[in-house]
Amino acid sequence: MNPNLMQQEALTNIENIRSNGAQRALVISATGTGKTYLGAFDVKKFSPDKFLYIVHREQILDKTISSFKKILSNEPAEAFGKVSGNSKDFEGKYLFATIQTLSRDNWLERFDKDEFDYILVDETHRAGAESYKKVLNYFTPQFMLGMTATPDRMDNFNLYELFDYNIAYEIRLQKALDENMLCPFHYIGITDYEVDGQITDDTSQLNWLVSEDRVDYVIKQTEYYSYSGEALQGLIFCSRTEEAKRLAETLSLKRHPSKALTGETPQWEREKIIEELEQRKIEYIITVDVFNEGIDIPCVNQVVMLRNTQSSIVFIQQLGRGLRKSENKKYVTVIDFIGNYKNNYLIPIALVGDKSRDKNSARDDLELNEIAGISTVNFSDIAKEKIYQSINNTSLDSMKILHDDYEDLKARLGRVPFLLDFQSFGTVNSSVFIKKYRNYYQFLLKMKEEFHLTHAEEEILTFISAELTNGKRIVELLLLEEILECDGQLVKGDFIKSVREKGIFYNESVEKSVEQVMSLEFFKKANRKKYGMEQIVKDNKNIYQISEKFKNSFENNPDFKLLVLDAIKAGLENAKEYDITKPFSLYQRYSRKDVCRIIGWTEGDSSTVYGYKVKENVCPIFVTYSKSDAIEDSIKYQDKFINRDIFQWYTRHNVKINSNEMKKILNKNTTIQLFVKKNDDEGSDFYYFGEVNVVQAEQEEFQVNSDKIEPIVKVQLKLKNTVRQDKYKLFEQ
Repeated sequence: MNPNLMQQEALTNIENIRSNGAQRALVISATGTGKTYLGAFDVKKFSPDKFLYIVHREQILDKTISSFKKILSNEPAEAFGKVSGNSKDFEGKYLFATIQTLSRDNWLERFDKDEFDYILVDETHRAGAESYKKVLNYFTPQFMLGMTATPDRMDNFNLYELFDYNIAYEIRLQKALDENMLCPFHYIGITDYEVDGQITDDTSQLNWLVSEDRVDYVIKQTEYYSYSGEALQGLIFCSRTEEAKRLAETLSLKRHPSKALTGETPQWEREKIIEELEQRKIEYIITVDVFNEGIDIPCVNQVVMLRNTQSSIVFIQQLGRGLRKSENKKYVTVIDFIGNYKNNYLIPIALVGDKSRDKNSARDDLELNEIAGISTVNFSDIAKEKIYQSINNTSLDSMKILHDDYEDLKARLGRVPFLLDFQSFGTVNSSVFIKKYRNYYQFLLKMKEEFHLTHAEEEILTFISAELTNGKRIVELLLLEEILECDGQLVKGDFIKSVREKGIFYNESVEKSVEQVMSLEFFKKANRKKYGMEQIVKDNKNIYQISEKFKNSFENNPDFKLLVLDAIKAGLENAKEYDITKPFSLYQRYSRKDVCRIIGWTEGDSSTVYGYKVKENVCPIFVTYSKSDAIEDSIKYQDKFINRDIFQWYTRHNVKINSNEMKKILNKNTTIQLFVKKNDDEGSDFYYFGEVNVVQAEQEEFQVNSDKIEPIVKVQLKLKNTVRQDKYKLFEQ
């Protein structure tokens, strides 16, 4: 047996870490990606005189020993020993022990501190427990490897510090699916059982959860969505021990033989129940949290979730129970019964591994139909609406959440993390910190970190953070970066040449707009005051230069320099999401203010755009697709996609087709840009759908109220780019 590509890469990284003198390393690898074999391959490579494998559950040991024997096939059977509640074989060269047994004084002290030259700790995120600390502090191996699928901190234990911040390899669920290392899954999110408007929620009584009507509903859905393979071999996760027992009884009576497996189930019985599922004597194992990790049942071809999603970590752990490849299945069916749970917002976030803490990203996650490889995700309309409500009603950027995210990344890095770190690791989006705290400096103060800026320095940092770090136009960021690299001044012609060589969209309008932004002329007085009034960058006889105040602070305050460069770099990282060859990028989000900046208007124009505005041969149109009930009837127009190429749009009322306003819109020299958002819950940003051309305009009348009718113009707009199917569905379902 030879290592696969993932294992080869990981083995090389581990060896490189060792060759640099490190004594510890950590492997983060999704369930089912071959961690055990990886460990065995590295042990074979290391060739220890004596080896110790530590795990938290005896049930895992026999399969682990079997895997190691396949790789270490030249070793005799007596070289492998097991130390657990039922076995005390201390003489083997390769010992496999449960932490419960090993941590007892009478067993631990049988070993010398340097007895093992290689120790491997499985499910090592548990190493913060006192039993693990006791054992790991006792032994002094030459090398220690930790392996886990879930390194995320669930307590105050710093797993990364334990392994000296040496991450040898990391492969999460989405990457493992892309690499075809796991079995694809088809996730179906459907609404839970409902009667007379009542649906399962956080307060549902046990009798409701196990009622015959609800069980019949569950059976109907599981049979409809079915499974891959010759026979059903499923796992059902529910909320409570008693619920698991009652469901098993009821399902068995309804010809779906099932057994409950809970924390109360003894070890010997757990193994027997799993064996019955593998041998198709039962169809379902019903459990609470026992199977969140460490259990290997490759035959599972259907996973049913009958409980609230308490955390993204647990969701992925439970989903992962069905993702091991097996000859009996081509895919795993995952059926999630979604009730009125406040944590519903976690479902799409967990499925795509989204840690951005951005509500727009969470809504986008909900619209994805494919995750990775050929895995698919589908929500019923009602279930999707419940998740939408949960996203809208939840604070994804609360101080507690951001504090935990900050501490997680700080633990991983072993230092203070910055905006670019969050961007690089795909966690909190920089915009979340900036919207909530104006700049990252203010957040660091909340985290009790020692950074010091003057009021004037913070004004400059706030400008860069609030106006440029979103990356929606890269030119200002590059201008600042290059000026700071050139000691505060830059020849204008050199900068223009540099921008054009990079293929960035740039013309006289962009040049004028950038200079207005960097001199603060773009902004209204209130914002100019917030940013310090003084120009950030000015054009002095074709030389761009930063203000003296900016230059002095940048040269003399290392905290200011660090935070400014971080904000710029985070912005450049954000800019990678946009098409730099065009002013706007299809299907990215823009606010009215963003649009005015990019097309070269002033901030003042954004407050008068409302639904649209024509100026300087440009007409941006902003449409809120689903009008709120709170909106006056006088502005509830039937703006909508007719198909993926035609958008029906109405002007404001009291507009005639022969008015000056309409003449400007109908002028062939006018560039019309279409921006649409689903509803007002999505905040101030609109998706960009590209340029449109008027193909038809008709005069109509609009009923303002019961006794007033005013003229209005209905316009058919043809999109230059046929709308992408997923974005079309977002608005048309």
